[in-house]
Amino acid sequence: MINVDRALRSSIRTGNVMLGSNRTIEAGLGGQAKLIVYALDCPADVRMQLETMDLPVYGYQGMGKDLGSACGKPFSVAALAIIEPGDSEIMALQREIRGVEA
Repeated sequence: MINVDRALRSSIRTGNVMLGSNRTIEAGLGGQAKLIVYALDCPADVRMQLETMDLPVYGYQGMGKDLGSACGKPFSVAALAIIEPGDSEIMALQREIRGVEA
């Protein structure tokens, strides 16, 4: 099991990540996103759109302010899209999403 907060910070520092619901939806629909992460308090309509996309979606076990903090940001983040993971092990979440231990 990976440390999600550490993997998110690493991905933001060394990869390409889009923050925010609208940008995350656009990245998912545009085929750019490799993984989507959303917070517990992500709006239901946004979460429904994200979960219907044909790509891995991970429900972060914290509120938007916690997800923002995990990303090293001083603001709340409802959703984010991993475009390029960089040096992060964040893509290991795909295995956890599918129920296989990383």
